[in-house]
Amino acid sequence: MFSLSLKGLHSSIIGAIVAAAVLAVLGGILWQRAADPGGRPGEARSKLAELAALPKPEPQQVKPLTPEQAKAANDALPFAENGLEPAPAFRGADGQADPLAYTAALDCLTAAVYYEAASESAQGQRAVAQVVLNRVRHPAFPPRICDVVHQGSERRTGCQFTFTCDGSLARQPSRAGWQRARQVAERALAGAVEPSVGMATHYHANWVAPYWAPELDKVSAIGAHIFYRWKGYWGLRPAFSQHYGGEAGPMLAELAGEAVPTGSGDEAALDLAALQAPLAHLRATLDQPRSPILVADEPQRRLLADDASPKLIADESAFGAAAASPSAP
Repeated sequence: MFSLSLKGLHSSIIGAIVAAAVLAVLGGILWQRAADPGGRPGEARSKLAELAALPKPEPQQVKPLTPEQAKAANDALPFAENGLEPAPAFRGADGQADPLAYTAALDCLTAAVYYEAASESAQGQRAVAQVVLNRVRHPAFPPRICDVVHQGSERRTGCQFTFTCDGSLARQPSRAGWQRARQVAERALAGAVEPSVGMATHYHANWVAPYWAPELDKVSAIGAHIFYRWKGYWGLRPAFSQHYGGEAGPMLAELAGEAVPTGSGDEAALDLAALQAPLAHLRATLDQPRSPILVADEPQRRLLADDASPKLIADESAFGAAAASPSAP
């Protein structure tokens, strides 16, 4: 009886050890698959480290190469093999709810398209607009269109879009070129998506070779521009989770300062300062402090409605034809 009990106990111990070993192996496999769906050891840990380090936009510094050498270096860099994810349609810029903020967003996006891609095809211009809007939705960049476009413009080598710090804004664009760029910007703000660049957040001209290019995924080449996205998670659509913050910066004419006409031939140059004057005046009027209750003998305060006219100060008709002409089809 005792020997049988001892044998039974011995068998129970062995069975428990075997069961524990099996459970440990299965648990390890299940844990690894849960942490790393692809079944590649170490990838889960690297992904966690990657998520912890939000990438920072690099200054637009290029290698000291000739245009021919830069093009050869760019051609040698292969395209990413994991395809493109189309960006979601942009939402948030509402010309009806906030016409001043919408106009600022439209001006800044139009300027980016014009000064960065005036000589590019329609697709090339749409691609530049897409990069700007992709940046607005990425947590590594500001949540406003104007802030994205002018990021780093206070530093000569730190600007993200070179036209904001190389003196280009001192030149007035041609009316036809500005209208073309404005139409691209309007469609992008209305939700049009350029799928050929996916979630790209960077680009450069093909005759220069930035130091940062090999560190990103090369995804597309359109005209004279090459487009890139960040590697790994930060280049994937789920990372673009930042909400649009609306516009709060100065108008384009204030950023441009004193502009010098550069129209050639019969093509008229567009006067940005004259175009923005009615809207800048409107902004100054609406920004004045107001009493919550109208006091009849308070001459220093102004109403939203002009006392000399039944029209609202913010009525579109107050802007004049100059403000409406760039967006005409």
